[in-house]
Amino acid sequence: MGGKGTYSTGKSPAYTFETVGFLDNVKVLRPIDQSKSLKLPEESHTPGNKYVLLDKDGVFHQYREYDDNHKVVLEIGYHHEKALGQGDVLHVHIHNKPGIENHSSATKYKIGPGNPYYEKYKHLFVGVK
Repeated sequence: MGGKGTYSTGKSPAYTFETVGFLDNVKVLRPIDQSKSLKLPEESHTPGNKYVLLDKDGVFHQYREYDDNHKVVLEIGYHHEKALGQGDVLHVHIHNKPGIENHSSATKYKIGPGNPYYEKYKHLFVGVK
């Protein structure tokens, strides 16, 4: 499942993730090489795909949605995000311009109960406190 950012050049990268399950019809991925950083693919092999990544303890870590051009358009994370507070923070990145290369300019903020993104995706937040 997914490589690191080479699909758009027309080359099929080696698979670096494997599907280990599903959460409400969303593929749960795991890096094949577990020593690699815990991040979802920068691009999806399949247009419009959605993936979830859990940490080694089975706790929600990251969710990404991709557009028809295979690029990231939405990311929800539960991990350290220094600009948003201490410890693990549940937060959203809305890519106003698709693609991981635009991640630093994405709209980013904390989410919690009552927030529309939280309410829509809370079924994916396994183990989030």
